[in-house]
Amino acid sequence: MGATLANRGVNPITQERAVDDKYVPKILAVMMMAGLYDGAGHWAWHTGIPAKTSVGGGIVAVVPGRFAIAAFSPPLDQHGTSVRAALAIQYISEQLGLNLFNASR
Repeated sequence: MGATLANRGVNPITQERAVDDKYVPKILAVMMMAGLYDGAGHWAWHTGIPAKTSVGGGIVAVVPGRFAIAAFSPPLDQHGTSVRAALAIQYISEQLGLNLFNASR
């Protein structure tokens, strides 16, 4: 699903539209603002990538127009986010310069 959202709602494997194009920015905005519950602000500041976490230890992050990153690894922090998965995605974001709040770098 992350790759489909990164591809403006079209499944990159089947080329079938799964989500209407007009909804993708809205979905990504909700993911950025609330996808990590009480930790969403911290996440946005550190990664600059819309994401959704699960209490099972998974995170899917979407870089619009490019790709998605999925990571899974319990244990969870106080907000219910995987500690290691969050660090891994943050590292990828830093290494690839993906944080939209650090666009000048």
